[in-house]
Amino acid sequence: MMGKSLRNRIIRITLGVFALWAVFAVGIIVEVRSQYAKSIYDQGNVPPEPVIIVLGGSIKKDGTPSDALADRLKVASDLYVNKKGEKILVTGDDGQFRSNEVKAMENYLIQAGIPAKDIMVDGQGYRTYESCSRAKNVYNISQAILVTQNFHLPRALYLCNVMGVQSVGVSADLHTYKEIAWFTVRDWLASAKAWWDINIWKPKPPV
Repeated sequence: MMGKSLRNRIIRITLGVFALWAVFAVGIIVEVRSQYAKSIYDQGNVPPEPVIIVLGGSIKKDGTPSDALADRLKVASDLYVNKKGEKILVTGDDGQFRSNEVKAMENYLIQAGIPAKDIMVDGQGYRTYESCSRAKNVYNISQAILVTQNFHLPRALYLCNVMGVQSVGVSADLHTYKEIAWFTVRDWLASAKAWWDINIWKPKPPV
């Protein structure tokens, strides 16, 4: 049988390895979420860019945007009206995985008075990683305003900027949202995944 001292030594080494990985992961998350913090602006003072990118979110059972997604679209339409952007790109799920987010987003903007000719629709932005990659490589966007909630903006700015879309962000926090604590925790964990995707894994987005 394994001696008690050897067993304790293995436990200490294992705990030490886990502690090192935890410190490394926290460092990565802090790096991702702080790197472009100064690129977040209020609606009134954000510098104009050619394109406003609205990142997808969930929709309701009746096919209309969720409260958080509606706020993103409201902010984007206000930015457009105030001449902060010439075009709006809505990017999200086209229904292949969950629901047709981009159709609901496009409909909202048209009903808000945004001309259809100034709305671009990317139905294959299934993750923020893919939305940013496709904005650069499919839609040839090199500068943009990103519109999403505060919990999501740091990761979105990191991904888009690193992928070659020079981006600033505007918060779409117009209300208090249910499950905001869960969304925040999930996005912090997703920040580590964003670093991994950019630096290690480098997955190819859908064609």
